Amino acid sequence: MIYENSSMNKQIENFIVKNYNELKKICKVITKNHSLQEDLLQDVLLQLLERKEIKLRNFNEDSIKYYIVSIIRINWHSKTSPFFYRIKREFSLYSELNTNTFDLPDNEQQKQFEKEMLLSVIENSYSELDWFHKSLMDMYMCMGSMNAVARKTKIPISSIRRYVKESKEQIQNEVRDKIKT
Repeated sequence: MIYENSSMNKQIENFIVKNYNELKKICKVITKNHSLQEDLLQDVLLQLLERKEIKLRNFNEDSIKYYIVSIIRINWHSKTSPFFYRIKREFSLYSELNTNTFDLPDNEQQKQFEKEMLLSVIENSYSELDWFHKSLMDMYMCMGSMNAVARKTKIPISSIRRYVKESKEQIQNEVRDKIKT
């Protein structure tokens, strides 16, 4: 049976409504309790809604569950999945900026600094980049690769690497300066 429409098959929709909590638990297991587990489920459900056709041999509960779990697994583990491009990559970049690049001195001021405040400072510093660096960083975060940015902009990959590195360093320096004060 093939269901062709701009919305998902009613049987799949009913399965999702009936088994939503189970799908949340499955996402929790697949992501190993990652903070993006709810985002993963929501993104997969959006992907199902956007599909023009859903091909299944039969629409029993086991087939539907297997189909949805497969999509969840693929979206979580693949670096070419829609979920990765829409959400996980940007989350990874923010995490990289937040944890790996900011080895701050262990003192009382840093201990009081909450994670949310640090992210706010990072976002503020990011918004203060000049238009060129910010445009390239936006493209890099959206496209996920410097090669893709180089192909789209016709700027050499070595220059893209340098501009992205400069942007990261500028953000790091501004965050360090703001934390010290």
